[in-house]
Amino acid sequence: MKFAFTILLALCLFAMTLAQSTAGIATTAPLLNATVALGSNYTIQWSVTDVNATTIESISLMQGNPLYLSVVIANILTNGSIPVSDLGYNWTVPTTLPPSTDYAFSFFGNNSGITYSPFFTLQ
Repeated sequence: MKFAFTILLALCLFAMTLAQSTAGIATTAPLLNATVALGSNYTIQWSVTDVNATTIESISLMQGNPLYLSVVIANILTNGSIPVSDLGYNWTVPTTLPPSTDYAFSFFGNNSGITYSPFFTLQ
């Protein structure tokens, strides 16, 4: 009986993990291990995965261990939220950021979901 309960609990936790809400997008650029030049104009790109998500409220630049990401820039958007249907955002990469291989973006959607990009390099 305890074994069956443990299995049921594990399956429920797994299902809850799968059901976590995203911002309604999937990142298409940068891809894993892509290199982005400091000081460049870089287009962050995505595809729409949820037609009910209409805007991205913020894009944060994150860095570090995947379990404990640190916020480097809280919001790179300069003019408020942007429509998900734009499929991209042009970002001027600051020259003051330290080069590193462990950067990622987090996208916060109007649906209260969060999507993370793969890790990429700034240099």
